[in-house]
Amino acid sequence: MTGPKGAFTLVALQLLIGAFVLMWVASLRYPFISRGYYRSTVWVLWPLMAALSFALPDQLRVWSLVTSGAFGLFLIAVYSQRPALEWASGAVASAVGLWLLAEAGGQACPGDCGLGLLHALVGTLLVGGVTHGMVLGHWYLNQARLPIDPLREQCRIIFAALAMGTAAGIVTRPDLILGAVPGGLLTFSPSSYWWAWALLLAATAVLSGMVWATVKARSTQSATGLLYIAMVTVLAAQFLLDLLVTT
Repeated sequence: MTGPKGAFTLVALQLLIGAFVLMWVASLRYPFISRGYYRSTVWVLWPLMAALSFALPDQLRVWSLVTSGAFGLFLIAVYSQRPALEWASGAVASAVGLWLLAEAGGQACPGDCGLGLLHALVGTLLVGGVTHGMVLGHWYLNQARLPIDPLREQCRIIFAALAMGTAAGIVTRPDLILGAVPGGLLTFSPSSYWWAWALLLAATAVLSGMVWATVKARSTQSATGLLYIAMVTVLAAQFLLDLLVTT
């Protein structure tokens, strides 16, 4: 879980697990969202989690496959249309996924790495928040008269995650710029990567503000389009931060 491969793997875990956890939370908060949303989303998440397992170290691969299986159990529960079973299976899948993510973050750098754990969890909220917001925005095309509240709350989660991510990145900057980032044809200092992360995070914040404006205007598809762009900036920002953690 070190170097560019480790950073890529960690970002992928943050996206898949973060999107699932926030989707499950939305199912508890807003029971009026059709079960079709959860079926279509988890049909994408669990195969990707299973495939990602083979990019993980041996000690994490089994738990990643278990997480994929837990996602699948939630999918079965949604098909059963039993609320108690949906709640229980979603809770188990979220807990296993977050545990896997914590283990991956802890192994992202040599020794007992609290830095990796911190950024793994904060990054999950941020990347998962933007991903879930983008996917949720699409569902407004499928469910007529779906209230704006779920998408509005998702925007608030993104803002909270941006604040937490910014604070974590600034506070831990002295540790992040200590490592040597593997170079290619051109070599840049770790501080250059940190500044690139800061600019990309700022771009994500600007885009999130634009998303909030469109959500207030109830223009859900404009919000979704902006979240598409925010996916690019947030994934690039988190990859650079994870790269600094893992090197």
